[in-house]
Amino acid sequence: MKFSKKTEYGLLALIDMAIQQQRGAGGRLTTRDIAARQQIPERFLEQQITALRNAGLVHSHRGAAGGCSLAHRAGDITVLEVVEALEGSLLEPATGEEGKGRSTPGSIRELVDRARTCLTELYGSVTIADLARRELDLSEQDSLMFYV
Repeated sequence: MKFSKKTEYGLLALIDMAIQQQRGAGGRLTTRDIAARQQIPERFLEQQITALRNAGLVHSHRGAAGGCSLAHRAGDITVLEVVEALEGSLLEPATGEEGKGRSTPGSIRELVDRARTCLTELYGSVTIADLARRELDLSEQDSLMFYV
């Protein structure tokens, strides 16, 4: 499965906020700074921040001291919440009538439902703090690598 760009960018923004918070940056971060660090188009990022704010995952503030911040601790925000905020529910059951004509066979519906259940469990068990921690580990490993 591949994340859409909006989910990928939303996750990157939240990971960035969590890392900056952990480093003691505190306060609000601007979408301009997040976009520059993560190499994300700022206009597109702003749309994802708005959706995350509407889902209650991000606080955003206008004005000279404006910016955005996590609405909860990074350890309390799951990947599932982010995906659902940006893409909609993963929990919609497969129906037998996906369009006109022949309905989807029951065995395929069952397979899709099992996959959806597995994804829901996985995404619901991984938090933004988990991803931020792993991202820091990976960047540390990359900085220790050298080539001959």
